[in-house]
Amino acid sequence: MTVGRRFFFFAALSAALWLLLVPLYYAGFAWTEFVPGANWVYLPHGLRIVLVLLFGLAGAIGFTAGAAVLGLTILSLPTLSVSLDLMLAFVPAVAAWLAVRWTVKDCPGWHIALSQVTRLQALDGRRLLLLAMVSAVLNAAGHALIWGIWAPEIAPAQERFFVMWVGDFLGALLLLYMLRGAALLVLKLSNRLKWYGDSAH
Repeated sequence: MTVGRRFFFFAALSAALWLLLVPLYYAGFAWTEFVPGANWVYLPHGLRIVLVLLFGLAGAIGFTAGAAVLGLTILSLPTLSVSLDLMLAFVPAVAAWLAVRWTVKDCPGWHIALSQVTRLQALDGRRLLLLAMVSAVLNAAGHALIWGIWAPEIAPAQERFFVMWVGDFLGALLLLYMLRGAALLVLKLSNRLKWYGDSAH
C-alpha cells in the first residue's frame, strides 16, 4: 500500500472511529456535561491524542471530519451556526497536533512507520502527563476563545475553559495510560512468543 493510500485509509479509519465511539460516549456519560460542549471527564479528547499519536496528520484530519459530521447532525445545538460548528470541530485537531509535536518531538507521522508499539513503550509517565496537560490547555483555550466571541451567552468563557481543561486532561490521561499499557502487554506477549519459538529450535 502506498503512503498516499495508507494516509487516506487511516484518515477514514479515524473518522469512522470518531463517528462510532463519540455518540456512545455521549449516551453513557451525559451526566459529566457541565454546559453544552464542556464535560468534567471527556474521553473523546483522549481518543484525539491517540489517533494523532498512531496516525499523525491522517488521524487529526479523520477525527475532525467525524466531529464536523456529528456537530452538524446528531450533536448539533440549535443555537449554533454552521460556521461555529465547523470552527469547534477544527480547534481540537490543531490542539492535538501541536501538543504531540511539542511533547513527543518525533511525531506525528507514525502512520508511515511500522514500529508504533515500540515507540508507545518509550512514552513514560512524565511524557504522557505533559502531553495530556498541553493538549488540554490548547484545546480548552481555543474552545473558550471561540465560544466567548461567538456564543458568550451559553456560559462564561472562564468557566468553560476550566471545566473543559479538567475534562480533556482527565480524558487524555486515562486513554493514554490505557494505550501505553496495551502496548506494553503486546510487546510482552510478542517477546514471550519469540522466546517460545527460539526454545523450540
